[in-house]
Amino acid sequence: MVSNRPNYQAAAALDDPEVLPLPPLTRDRAQAMSDLSEYGCCILTNVLSAARIALLKQKMDEQYEAEEALGELTPERGLSNKIVIPNLVNKGQHYLDLVTHDETEAFASHVFGKQWLLSSLTAHMFIGTTPSVELVHRDQGQVPASLEQPALLNLFYLLDDFTPERGSTVVFPGSHRWPLAHRLHPPAAAKGVQVTVPAGSLFAFEGRLWHATGANLTGHPRRALSVFCSAPWLRQQENALAATSHDLLENAAPTLRARLGLRTYGTLGNVNGTKVPQQRVAFGSVDVDLPDFLIGENAQLIPSGKTRLPDSPQTESNNGV
Repeated sequence: MVSNRPNYQAAAALDDPEVLPLPPLTRDRAQAMSDLSEYGCCILTNVLSAARIALLKQKMDEQYEAEEALGELTPERGLSNKIVIPNLVNKGQHYLDLVTHDETEAFASHVFGKQWLLSSLTAHMFIGTTPSVELVHRDQGQVPASLEQPALLNLFYLLDDFTPERGSTVVFPGSHRWPLAHRLHPPAAAKGVQVTVPAGSLFAFEGRLWHATGANLTGHPRRALSVFCSAPWLRQQENALAATSHDLLENAAPTLRARLGLRTYGTLGNVNGTKVPQQRVAFGSVDVDLPDFLIGENAQLIPSGKTRLPDSPQTESNNGV
């Protein structure tokens, strides 16, 4: 049974800003979880089958090409050849399956307890070479560095081999355990080490670990899917209620709805409006039912986004009729 409390055991603080060696590759989940505590990162191999890797690579490439064909509606990608395809929640069950993957559930629940949230679901790939290592950062840079526990956990499902020449991640193992003064400002990129990890692996690192994307010297796509998990009290990277199709929210399994934030955490995460089957009226965590309407001044009914006001006029077609 998954505990409501984290099982994560913090390793002892380090006296100096020492960069530890990379954790070894392992096929043992318990060992990987131990490595996550000691090094701030871990590598669990043989997680995805060859067939699943091939499918996800095909889907990612097709998604990128389809979005690029949107013309003026194509999202901004930035100037780098390292790009992110965001908000995969709406882009296919093949991505959503990673949110409920056994390893996702095991690692996120280990670190945060059973009520962890999906902060974002994104694809990462290169479309060419890059000249240098990106900015060294911590994923939970918005959280005070003095917090002695992870608030975020990045689970990278690798679809290609990660190698230094392909721009594999530069990490600073043990940096989550450094003295506070060395957790405030990023170390020099040259002091980090780059991972070498085979496709099909799960490369996990917690939010306090200093890391960066390495320089891609070959222009290889180096694809990966990020299941970015957070503690249930932290604001999500992707605003799930605003960014997720309401059809998907209405029809999603209870576990996925909870991961997207449609479950309260104590007094946090409520959506209040007209009466719903699961109305929260006291303390405790409950599933969130989206109301048909929000309630305005003098009980005016405001469409919540999932429905329209009764007898409201339909949008006129643009055919001149």
